[in-house]
Amino acid sequence: MKLPAAITKRIRRPAVPRSLTDAASRFRKARDGVGAVEFALIVPILLIIYLMSFEITVAISITRKVTHASSDIADLITQKSTVDKAFLSTMPYAAKAILAPYSSTGINLKISGITVDSTSVARITWSWQSTGGTPYSVGSTVTIPSDLAIANSFVVRSELSMPYSMLLYLPGMSNTQLQNFTIKKDFYFRQRVGSGITCSDC
Repeated sequence: MKLPAAITKRIRRPAVPRSLTDAASRFRKARDGVGAVEFALIVPILLIIYLMSFEITVAISITRKVTHASSDIADLITQKSTVDKAFLSTMPYAAKAILAPYSSTGINLKISGITVDSTSVARITWSWQSTGGTPYSVGSTVTIPSDLAIANSFVVRSELSMPYSMLLYLPGMSNTQLQNFTIKKDFYFRQRVGSGITCSDC
């Protein structure tokens, strides 16, 4: 059955490229799906940057807390005229309270009483370590900040360290890797009153 000419004119036939050049030109000008491709390329990079920023922020926050803990412990000791091992053994608990809510597993605390003699030479008077033992020999010379090396004075040194693991993304452009390092902060405080701090059983 033959369709009327008026109906035949209204039927659209599929457009056929006139030449290979025409087809290539249309392909080159096509922009369908560009946004999806850009999204797929950019999102993984942005995700890695975000995760690395988070890890670095946590590491900076823990470093600040270690600094505060070491400073506060030295400050507490300088307010005493005499200490003992029982009192010093409570200092790690103070450090853990300051480090919260971050883990304090593996912290190591050393506290030393340092006497500066008349010639401004600093020597260990006593020392204590949270993991046990005596970290420094009595009478051994140590280096302290020059502004604290005042003749006939007493200085308390607090050394706080803790292990930390940072997760690195794409360190070698493949997978992830844990980078282990130690965060360590030392603080020196001069005794507030008196001429020295003694440790009865150090």
